[in-house]
Amino acid sequence: MPTKSGKYWVTWANTPANKALNSKRVDDLAIPFKTNVKAFIKALTDAGAKIVIKSTKRSKKRAYLFHWAWKISLGKCKPSDPEKNAGVDIQWDHGDDKKSKAAATEMRTGFGLQIPPESTVAPSLTTNHIPGKAIDMVITWADTIKIKKKNGEKVSVVFMANVN
Repeated sequence: MPTKSGKYWVTWANTPANKALNSKRVDDLAIPFKTNVKAFIKALTDAGAKIVIKSTKRSKKRAYLFHWAWKISLGKCKPSDPEKNAGVDIQWDHGDDKKSKAAATEMRTGFGLQIPPESTVAPSLTTNHIPGKAIDMVITWADTIKIKKKNGEKVSVVFMANVN
């Protein structure tokens, strides 16, 4: 019997046994992407930047939960729209649009998903995070850093508080 959407699913996705975790480990990335990411991070840290890894590899189950929680919570689709997903026995439609939307909002908030204006596109069902070919990270530094390229040339990069 399906379990209704809501905060239960955030806990479920964060339980290792359910295989819906989101990795923050660079070593979980696919080759050759992993090798390139490691070189990029090394060049940045050698130049004085600080790196915080937010996400690397993501399960299809988690991508499914992210996508539909975001869309339903923001009224971008009906709670009856999501197709079933193997291994995720969730009931998005609570029989009442307001309750369904509130439960999806609990999930969106619990997963820390950005909403407009920060993000205007639903998390992808086919994200490059699934095969380990994407990384989300925060890179910070002060003033100007000189990053060494593969060929040894150094490139100056000025810190900008707001790049928009």
